[in-house]
Amino acid sequence: MVSLQPRGNLFIRVKKFYDIAGHLVSLEVQYGISLEGLKNLAPFEVQEGEAICNIRQVEHIAEKGETTLLISEEEGLPMVTVGKTHGGKWYFTFAPLKNMPVSCIATSDGDFSNAEFLVLNKKYEPFSINNVMMLLYALKTTIMDTLVIHASVVVKAGRGVVFLGKSGTGKSTHSRLWMNNIPDTELLNDDNPIIRVLEDGSVWVYGSPWSGKTHCYKQAKAKVAGIVRLYQAPFNKIRRLSLLESYTSVYAAVSAYRRDKQMADGVHKTLEKLIDSTSCFALECLPDSEAAKLCFEAVYG
Repeated sequence: MVSLQPRGNLFIRVKKFYDIAGHLVSLEVQYGISLEGLKNLAPFEVQEGEAICNIRQVEHIAEKGETTLLISEEEGLPMVTVGKTHGGKWYFTFAPLKNMPVSCIATSDGDFSNAEFLVLNKKYEPFSINNVMMLLYALKTTIMDTLVIHASVVVKAGRGVVFLGKSGTGKSTHSRLWMNNIPDTELLNDDNPIIRVLEDGSVWVYGSPWSGKTHCYKQAKAKVAGIVRLYQAPFNKIRRLSLLESYTSVYAAVSAYRRDKQMADGVHKTLEKLIDSTSCFALECLPDSEAAKLCFEAVYG
């Protein structure tokens, strides 16, 4: 876990490394940080290695955002802006919620290998670190057959089932229904799992340090058994999706910046590989045990 050791009136920089779905990320900090707010990172800490993304906390960022490319301000979620500086660097701002003051700004080189961030409000330091790390990780790995997705995942018999759906659809509820009604089912992640397509074409889902309101931070993985998009309905019905339906269903859940051609191409290529070897379903359902059993039979049958 990130910590600091005082030396007189100075602080020693501490650099930590985290293995997230097989990709190494480094985090270097300079300030005192609340360990309570960063417990989610602890299961992923590893020994020093070659990081794909190096993130460094700084006391000052000189660059200013000259061009705003995207504003993400979904109700109830952090507000994030994506832009570019005059010199061509990526420029990001983060606020805990829409209409709240910006708590953190960050800049990055063009391929997200090296980034700096400045916390403007110490109260939101853990929030800032987690959001900077998740965003930069998602952007960096988009072209590495890796996708950060908005989903809930359970594992049964060593294989993972990924539940997709709009916020409020019942992804977490359906995961709990599986755990309560399908023996030996465990939760892997409840908000931001990571899917990777490996060189042999196999598709795996990984736990991550980011799991929404559910404290489920597991350094674990499972081969994907199926992907299920949930829809609320007054009945229970499941069907297998076509290739096109599968593509659009998973695409909608991916955390990525789609206005950049290289990143958009990366998402496209990864999704092509994913749907070529993974069964995807649409489940219209009630929040009851029969829905979980029906889904289990379809995915594992």
